[in-house]
Amino acid sequence: MNPVKVLKTIGIVIVVLAIYLGLLATLIHFEQASDEPSITNLGEAIWYSIVTMTTVGYGDMYPVTEQGKWIGYLFIIASMGVLGLLIGRISNVINEVRENRRLGYNGTGFTNHVVIIGWNRYAQTVLEQLVAAGVKIAIILDRRSQLELLAENYEKDQVYFLLADHHNFELARKANIEAASIVFVNLDDDTDKLVYLVNSSKFYHRKIRHAAVVNDHELVPAFKAAGADVVLSRDEIDAKLTASFIFEPEVAKYTEQLISTAVDEESFDVQQYRVIAKNRFKDRYYHDAFFEIKKQLDAILIGLATTVDGEHVVLGNPDDPELKISEGDYLILITSGRAAKQLQRAFGVAEGSL
Repeated sequence: MNPVKVLKTIGIVIVVLAIYLGLLATLIHFEQASDEPSITNLGEAIWYSIVTMTTVGYGDMYPVTEQGKWIGYLFIIASMGVLGLLIGRISNVINEVRENRRLGYNGTGFTNHVVIIGWNRYAQTVLEQLVAAGVKIAIILDRRSQLELLAENYEKDQVYFLLADHHNFELARKANIEAASIVFVNLDDDTDKLVYLVNSSKFYHRKIRHAAVVNDHELVPAFKAAGADVVLSRDEIDAKLTASFIFEPEVAKYTEQLISTAVDEESFDVQQYRVIAKNRFKDRYYHDAFFEIKKQLDAILIGLATTVDGEHVVLGNPDDPELKISEGDYLILITSGRAAKQLQRAFGVAEGSL
């Protein structure tokens, strides 16, 4: 707190206390001179002043002299100020609590969630896909107008909004950023994204996984060197999808559907499920799992994310008859929204890597 403000506050308190004690002493002096005094000592004077200024007014003690009554008038006038101050303070506290909640300053208890730094149309598309997949998301944005428009459109138990400068790492802790599964850095400029990555790695004590989509493909190595775990090139993604729509429009449409989250029981998408200890396909041959998953779970196993020679790789439709599924691997499947619920029960985990 500002030392000048502290001294000023102390000075005001001392002056008010001196005036209050002076009025009490004067009241006692005049009342003691009366033949039938109601107020004769400091305790009674304080009691009278309190019940008067708080508008309680028991009437058990009251001044009987003219001078004492004038001091009583001062206490009555002061009671208006005390009451107004009390009501105003309560209103300010209530408004402050509401404002802090609306701006996200009360923080969130989300864990294993996705944090998105920066807001634009691209971030909203990502958010919609994550919400459809049941993922909890924390959004850090720096414009109040954006927050007020968005906050009412999403369930608070799934999407949390925080108004903060993108480089305010201390305030970002309100989003429980150190307990997040991954942080998607979605600032407009590649340089800003790179600066964020470098400063973030210096500020936080634990390793935080970061993802970024860069506008310039040549910056991908720099982002990886700065600590980004997932780096995609926007131009490269757009170019591949555009070429696909030109050359194989039906394939492109189907691909677009597959990479989107299934929003109803009839739509399809590609999902991944982590193999845990109780997964019944653990230590089974990939080929056997392929046919059993298709027959019993109404899904198509199209790949396996596993570790080969210490390196994490994705095997698309592997044809090795000796390939086994191990704990910690990811099964990659094409499934419908209807079958997804059955898969989650069968595998004992929700889809995704979060």
